[in-house]
Amino acid sequence: MNRKFTLPLALLFILVMAAPVYADVQLDVNGRTYDSASKLNIQDGITSAPVDVLAHTLGCTVTLEGDTITMQENQNTLKMTLGSNTALFNGQEKQMLRPPQSIEGQVYVPARFVYECFGASVAWQDVQKLISVAYAETRDGMTAEELLTQASQKMVEVNRYKMSADSSTDMDMTTQENGKNPENMKMQTDSLSDCWIQSNPVLMYMKQNTTIKAITPESTEAQENPKDILMEMVFNDSGMYMTMPEFGWVKMDLPGMNIQELMKQSMSQDAAATMKQMKDLGMSISFANDREKNGQKYWVIDTVMGGDIFKSDYIKQFTKTITIPEAADLQKIFAGMDADISYSTWINQKTLCTDFMEIQEKIKMDMDNPDAEEPGNIKMEMNMKGTYTMSDYGLTFQVPDVSKAVDYEKFIDQQK
Repeated sequence: MNRKFTLPLALLFILVMAAPVYADVQLDVNGRTYDSASKLNIQDGITSAPVDVLAHTLGCTVTLEGDTITMQENQNTLKMTLGSNTALFNGQEKQMLRPPQSIEGQVYVPARFVYECFGASVAWQDVQKLISVAYAETRDGMTAEELLTQASQKMVEVNRYKMSADSSTDMDMTTQENGKNPENMKMQTDSLSDCWIQSNPVLMYMKQNTTIKAITPESTEAQENPKDILMEMVFNDSGMYMTMPEFGWVKMDLPGMNIQELMKQSMSQDAAATMKQMKDLGMSISFANDREKNGQKYWVIDTVMGGDIFKSDYIKQFTKTITIPEAADLQKIFAGMDADISYSTWINQKTLCTDFMEIQEKIKMDMDNPDAEEPGNIKMEMNMKGTYTMSDYGLTFQVPDVSKAVDYEKFIDQQK
């Protein structure tokens, strides 16, 4: 063989063998599978994963300062450096078979090394192409799922509490009719709300003040003149009631949707059933670092879910129970949706009550316009952040008189 041809061929072979491989490999942690969207990276038989993925499954916090990567899990600290095979775990040097590296803007770290540093056991299942991780982290003898179940049960036992929320949402929506130019609308909302909840008998009263800033192609005036909307809602054994701007109380009897039954199920469901539902929805649950606030110590549990929530059997069954006339096919809407949702639950170590929650949601939708007269496409992206504080455990609360509320259908007729 010609030497001029042999050398380039050998170099090409070396480059191909050294290139990162994004194999169809799955990561399983304590029986919960993370799909190949995590982009596990395999080089020379060593698997690396995005540091954020490993941090979530271990409940670590991650900080990146220059080339230094620090993973903190309560008293344990792992420090790594991009491009270096030497790491420090609790101050002691450890050698990695492959250094951390930046790939397509993400920091990748060797998966087995990181997991084993924090006490997890790792096994490779060749037939299933699966990295199996067992990580038995507990608090006060309870796993994250057991502690979350206990906290849910405790909230039912105290029966009454107040929940205050501060949330903000950014929405970007584009609609396009076939053969026409797309139209874009952006909306920003900031909401402050107080909600009083009673589990048995089921009772809820909420007051919410929302500031809306909307921008359309025709006008940006709405951004300069935001609109404030004050809304109240009551749910009791008679049904669900809402205040409509410049009108008053309306009873929300929507055709094909038993709101009362849905609310009862969500507010009075026992803790074990709630946990099963969370698993069915594909939620991943793990401990985060313990925290302290206002002198009180908390166990923190992180819960994450992705787009699989819209494809779950629970959602499929839910859509079958809703038959709203002239509405779009909900299953088609959910099929075009994707989500990245995470929230942290702060559980009081003394009372086992959930005192705080932090939520982040990113939801995308891409679907055909269901209107047959104006067929087209709708795309939407929504980002939401919120903090929730629970208080006033066991205290009674006052609910407005809704006995003179107007039925929803009558309200609609009066608006025509």
